[in-house]
Amino acid sequence: MFETSFTLARGDDEIDLVIEYSLTPYHPGNRHARAEFCAPPSGGEVEQLTAFLDGAPLDLTYPEYRLIERHIEETHDHLWEAD
Repeated sequence: MFETSFTLARGDDEIDLVIEYSLTPYHPGNRHARAEFCAPPSGGEVEQLTAFLDGAPLDLTYPEYRLIERHIEETHDHLWEAD
């Protein structure tokens, strides 16, 4: 499980959340081998995501969930998982 903070705008309010999430296993792919052994990067998609407000789970709307999910996919550093 990973954890990050995220500020969510709801109407005129900004809510500071703690987000816990897990990702599918990330594979960096291989582009420097014979064609039959090459593969594009894969995995690293958000598998589970829970938002917490002051330690209590917060229900997210679908657009809010997708917004946070996209933020994680754009900012999570998959290079540290490639071991």
